[in-house]
Amino acid sequence: MLKRALLLLVCLAAAPWTAAAQDALGAKAELERTRQLVAAGALPRTALEQAERANEKAGLTEKMRDYVRRDVGVNEIGAMLETAARLRDLAREDFNTVRARVEAGATPANELPPARESLDAAEKQLELAEQRAKLVRELADMARAEENYKELEQEDLAFSFRGEGGFSEDDLLAIDALFYEYWGRAMPISADGETDVHRSMGLNHTGRVDVAVHPDEEEGQFLITLLESWGVPYIAFRTAVPGQATGPHIHIGLASERIPPSE
Repeated sequence: MLKRALLLLVCLAAAPWTAAAQDALGAKAELERTRQLVAAGALPRTALEQAERANEKAGLTEKMRDYVRRDVGVNEIGAMLETAARLRDLAREDFNTVRARVEAGATPANELPPARESLDAAEKQLELAEQRAKLVRELADMARAEENYKELEQEDLAFSFRGEGGFSEDDLLAIDALFYEYWGRAMPISADGETDVHRSMGLNHTGRVDVAVHPDEEEGQFLITLLESWGVPYIAFRTAVPGQATGPHIHIGLASERIPPSE
């Protein structure tokens, strides 16, 4: 579920920024041209301020485009949110400026709707970034739960089943099909194989799958029954963080291996 949601958010967020790279290059060139003209006295100082603002906006847009085109690590969430928030603030300032000029009769009224649309797009972009950050943090909590398994097990917050020690892609497809047939929805897979989040935490998640269901609830019990009947190993987490009701899931497969420091 988290992985699919992340993919959806990336696709939705990427759309407004398809021309970001060209815009950034154009804004940088325009800034340099304006700087020279202002220095020569051919343009007022306000023209340079406007060019600097346009250059900042284009640079931030290109930076945001980079975030939405790739996986984002937990350590990048803060910078991603700051970028999206700054773009929202710039769009809001632009809208307020245009609105004031329209109300003063200095700008045609037809310039207000595009400014409103730009603000709406920036606000939506920030909303998507916040949702993405939440999903990445949840995925990190799930990965961290593996590291804290012994502690969680002692507090009866996690339990495991070794089964026959492995499972195949065909097993996963069959389990997913049975889950869909019974529950009417796809199995909420949050991580299928290796992810940047797991790797950044030193865990090799290759050949493992995390499913975002609570092991004590009906869907979780259904999945556990399937796994045990097929001899598929799993680790069930009632929570990912002791003392918090966050990140319950079932990890299909043996525990993730530690990645050697050299890798």
